[in-house]
Amino acid sequence: MKKLCFLNFEGFLVNNLDYVVDEKKANFFIKKVFEFCKNNNIELFLISGLHEKVVLKKFENSFLKEFITKEHFFFVTDEYISLKHESDEQLHIDNLKNNEFFVDSFFKQTIISKLLAEKNISPNESILFCNDVWVDGYYTTKFSKSNFVIFENNITDRGKKIDKINGLIYFNFDSNPNELFGELVIDYSSLNKYVFDVMKDVLLKDVDFSKLKKKLGVDNNAN
Repeated sequence: MKKLCFLNFEGFLVNNLDYVVDEKKANFFIKKVFEFCKNNNIELFLISGLHEKVVLKKFENSFLKEFITKEHFFFVTDEYISLKHESDEQLHIDNLKNNEFFVDSFFKQTIISKLLAEKNISPNESILFCNDVWVDGYYTTKFSKSNFVIFENNITDRGKKIDKINGLIYFNFDSNPNELFGELVIDYSSLNKYVFDVMKDVLLKDVDFSKLKKKLGVDNNAN
């Protein structure tokens, strides 16, 4: 059984990009999760990579405040930004100037890792409900190492919608919390391959293979 549960604010609980949340279904689902956590002594947190200036307005206008206290809601603050390396701090400030809804996805990993350490809880005893296979899923496998489940109605890769990736655990607003908080068997091989293939395409997109073959003495017409 898990001891900590993290709900990702963006991607399945509030409107985001071209995703529009079904608040009635979302409310019903979070109520189930809230009651399950309360009955099983699981601490429930809400996390967001949005800046406090915009995220608090969204929070106050959402149904989430019925279930989550502000003490259990973590979001990007000016203090957090000021603690970054000078170049990263300026980059974050510039990003916010260009887009007040800029999301610092790595912030979420920082918070999860910090709470796991403070409470002396192993990553396997925590779970993250999220929707992005890269900045939530892949980042989680490399940093906080918490369990995670992906919202199947809005599966994205850095905001762009994609199809399901084999091996991961998915959920929707009709899912039974009891099935998500137990021991999860997750196969990361397809996710790792997906990330590797994307990175490979990015790194090789400007490579002129015909010139490379010529330098290596390879016949372009050879079978």
